[in-house]
Amino acid sequence: MFQVEKIYTGWSGQRLLRHVCYWAAWLFFYPTLNSFYTEYSFGTWTLVELSVMCVKLPFTYFVIYYLVPQYLIKKRYLAFFLLTITFALIGGLLVSKIYEQFVCPYLFNRPYWSGKSMFYTVLDLIYVSSLPTVFKLLQRNLHQEKMTMQIAEQRLGAELKLLKNQLHPHFLFNTLNNLYGMVLTQHPKAADVVVRLSDMMSYMLYECEREAIDLEKEVANLSNYIELEKLRYGKRLDVSFETGGDIKGKTIAPLLLIPFLENAFKHGVEKSESNSWVVINLWVRDEQFVFSIENSVPTTTLENPQLPNTQSGIGLANVKKRLQLLYPDRHKLSIESGESYLVQLNLLLHDEMPNR
Repeated sequence: MFQVEKIYTGWSGQRLLRHVCYWAAWLFFYPTLNSFYTEYSFGTWTLVELSVMCVKLPFTYFVIYYLVPQYLIKKRYLAFFLLTITFALIGGLLVSKIYEQFVCPYLFNRPYWSGKSMFYTVLDLIYVSSLPTVFKLLQRNLHQEKMTMQIAEQRLGAELKLLKNQLHPHFLFNTLNNLYGMVLTQHPKAADVVVRLSDMMSYMLYECEREAIDLEKEVANLSNYIELEKLRYGKRLDVSFETGGDIKGKTIAPLLLIPFLENAFKHGVEKSESNSWVVINLWVRDEQFVFSIENSVPTTTLENPQLPNTQSGIGLANVKKRLQLLYPDRHKLSIESGESYLVQLNLLLHDEMPNR
């Protein structure tokens, strides 16, 4: 398949074919054009063009393989211009000699003309080499853009993997801490915690390696987390979790929402000695996805401004970065604090997450 941006290191058959096609097209174009404006035939002009190819070929390859990389690409424009003109003049003299010795006496049956003809010969050499020069510059730019995109995708993939790896131990650390506390107090529902934790670990280990996960599975994971926290805090915690719209067939980046839950429980419920509440709403309409979570503020937080707030924490910092990487122009995140903490995330869901 023909690829403009492909740069060859050797003279493969495909590369040779490119060059043969270019010179064949030129050999057809030049005689056709001249045969329309002169009394000489297409065959005569074909012979004329073949006779001067011994100058046009070396000149063209000298320009594109030496002058372009050594001067034009390095932005030495004046040197490139002067050297191109100089060698075009030398080539023009050689072409004129060919016309004088072979073309005019045998093909045109007339003496060689000079002056203006020399000028047009130089222009012809510059023109025939300018087309491959433009192609080379276009090829180089496209190749650089492709390489830049590949490097950016590799960096993005590596960074997302790092973020996920940071998120996993952070989440597990908090959850295992909760389980440890329940086992110490011989909580009767500790076994339920183990089952739910097992489901969540299975989700993280076997599902979250993909770039996108079914939204239904992400919601189920949130439900497991909420149930774990309800078991932990008992009657002093009031949790409401409502979903709306059709979440089937939608995909989302895995573990994108868990840090918001962690933050609400860690900095809202955990630090409160009195009853606390958390309200979570999630709804989908077409590509529009809205997730909001609001939690009560413990009185200790209001009295001590040094206590961490909703904008702190490893998990939340990671999710902000993942949003920038995965949904750069498709998300809006707002965090408000006052009498309560309110986080709202608006996303435009992808039909299919891009491969990284």
